Amino acid sequence: MKFAVQLNPQVSIDKPAPSLMPTLIEQVRVADATGFHAFSMGEHYNIPGLQRLHQVPALARLCAEVKNCAVGTAVTLLGLRHPVTVANELASLDVINNGKSFAAFGLGYRDDELNAFQLTKSQRFHRFVEGIEIIKRLWMEDHVSFEGKEFQIKDVTLDPKPSQKPRPPIWIAANSDTAVERATKIGDGWIIGPHSAIDELERQVDLCRKAWSAAAKAGEPDLPIIRETFVAKTRREAVEKARPCLEQLYRTIYIKWKQNEAMADSTELSWAFDRLAKNRFILGSVEECVDQVKEYQQRLGTNYMLVRFDWTPGLGQEDILASMRLFGEKVIQSI
Repeated sequence: MKFAVQLNPQVSIDKPAPSLMPTLIEQVRVADATGFHAFSMGEHYNIPGLQRLHQVPALARLCAEVKNCAVGTAVTLLGLRHPVTVANELASLDVINNGKSFAAFGLGYRDDELNAFQLTKSQRFHRFVEGIEIIKRLWMEDHVSFEGKEFQIKDVTLDPKPSQKPRPPIWIAANSDTAVERATKIGDGWIIGPHSAIDELERQVDLCRKAWSAAAKAGEPDLPIIRETFVAKTRREAVEKARPCLEQLYRTIYIKWKQNEAMADSTELSWAFDRLAKNRFILGSVEECVDQVKEYQQRLGTNYMLVRFDWTPGLGQEDILASMRLFGEKVIQSI
């Protein structure tokens, strides 16, 4: 089982901008020193009241702080971006980090983001699917030409190509059953978001594996999963610290962003905390967190977990780092 720390660069606009990078640097240094395999960060645009450092330059800067960790984009909103630019950025990131990287791509789902880029949902979808094909080819071929609905390129060569051969793995974000099947066909695996509980995911993982076999793809699909995580000396302490943050994140921000609309039960994110947390968050003492991680291994067969200790709104840095150290030194070492 591999573990990445899923960084949160998204904070209130009241926080001084010069403090944003030092916070992330400190977290990445702890991750690298305590046994995490990687660090990763997502991408969003046009969020009133919040600010966030842009994904690729921040990740590139953070690569200078690690000796062991891989770097990942979980996720890049490819439906909003031009694939030649993204292919170049992520190939450079792979080279900067000595061939240790992964790429995760998502459509982009917020209306505020679509409006900022003046895109319709249909345009976003075609840009996403075409973009994945273009990026794969640019990473492995010279003189790439492509004629699609959204993109037309002629005789394009990308250098440097990624150090990782044949290319970095590409994971596709998805929520609905149709999107999971599509992710399995066009990517190297399905990156599972933080919102759904294990019971629903068990069914969708089975769907993913059937789609993989139907597409006659070799091996098994990657199944990395993002989980909200907080470990403390006792479950009571973990819940007392994490609950106020996670309740507000899930009941306010995620519902406002319509994450609940892609779920089987659209009321799920409003459940009472104990019910919401069960089989959805990695939360509790070291022993409890070890057991929870192992349940994901056993029931879903996932072998890569991206754990997020920092949220919006979040805890203080001291609490975040303490939980990260406990997870790295005790939980990871017990898996």
